Amino acid sequence: MNVLPIRHVLCPMDLSPISMNALEWANAIARARSAELRMLHVVAPEGMVPAEGLGFSEHDGMITKLRGALTSVDPDNRLAGAAIKQGDPGSEILQFARSKSADLIVMGAEGAKRPDRPIGSVTAIVVARSDCPVLIVPAGERVPSRRPGLFERIACAVDLAPSSVSVMKQALALAWETHGHLSYVCVTTEAQPPASQVQRQILDAVPLDADDWCEVEVVVKAGAPATEIVKIAESSNVDLLVIGTPRQWTSTTQAVLAKSLCPVLVTHEARPLPYPTRSA
Repeated sequence: MNVLPIRHVLCPMDLSPISMNALEWANAIARARSAELRMLHVVAPEGMVPAEGLGFSEHDGMITKLRGALTSVDPDNRLAGAAIKQGDPGSEILQFARSKSADLIVMGAEGAKRPDRPIGSVTAIVVARSDCPVLIVPAGERVPSRRPGLFERIACAVDLAPSSVSVMKQALALAWETHGHLSYVCVTTEAQPPASQVQRQILDAVPLDADDWCEVEVVVKAGAPATEIVKIAESSNVDLLVIGTPRQWTSTTQAVLAKSLCPVLVTHEARPLPYPTRSA
């Protein structure tokens, strides 16, 4: 079994309660795997005016605040660092993640508790364009005390597209870490094959020996994809929901992020979603 490599974890920070909660998750995930944790704060411009250069005192003051935030979460983590960048937050986060070869980006979001704005514009850009998986943590979702940073009950949303195979593998790798329970969830429409055929196609993509190190089930249901995926995740009391990269700006992935009450891991292929083209 190929373990999902998580050696470098990036947590963008603005020191808000939501980002502090995300830091707790990022720290727990990094600690569970002896990975490096890097906090990043981006000083954004006001409107269209470029941000002025930070002086030494402002820079050092913000670094001190970031380190203080980590100390309040985990004073003993010696594999952690902090950085300050200036510019467009989404672009700077993505560029920093690529420059540091981040294996995971952890960000917080309002989630279902604020239906009018479940995820911010910066988070949406990172989710769509990242080269590495992005974990979105809903506000108020605390790190479990049992095996923090690891996931024992996972739901993985899939369809019959070829790209789902990569999503399945990443979910399976996380389930392998805990010998946990993994539910592959496929929500079908009337135009798709019968449920039994869909279930067989999904099971055919699972390694034959997977049952030796985790419990795998396939759930096939008809309905509205995002709504049913979130319902199944809630009824199964999962620790993590895994889903593929959004294929368009209005997608099932974005809708799941807006509705989910548990952390959502958005996997990524080599080519992230490009910016939408401007209509003529």
